[in-house]
Amino acid sequence: MGELSVSARKEEKELIISVSDTGIGMTPQEQKKLFEAFYQASGGIKGKTPGTGLGLAITKSIVEKHGGKIWMESEGLNKGSKFTFTLPI
Repeated sequence: MGELSVSARKEEKELIISVSDTGIGMTPQEQKKLFEAFYQASGGIKGKTPGTGLGLAITKSIVEKHGGKIWMESEGLNKGSKFTFTLPI
């Protein structure tokens, strides 16, 4: 079973929130498309990621409309992922 961690910190005039997991991770090619509407990364237990591929595109839009930024980091397949976003305060 994987692990999930959430962290938050304040830096000057912004809040920085990160969510990390020890899940399937992503290839560099997948990372480039991740925030596009309807994009679904391959993988998972049965090779199909559930969902519509809209969640991260919507999240990016909301974060940016509030003046923030969002990005994702992964060292590759089976190495987990880290999603971070900022919001001005």
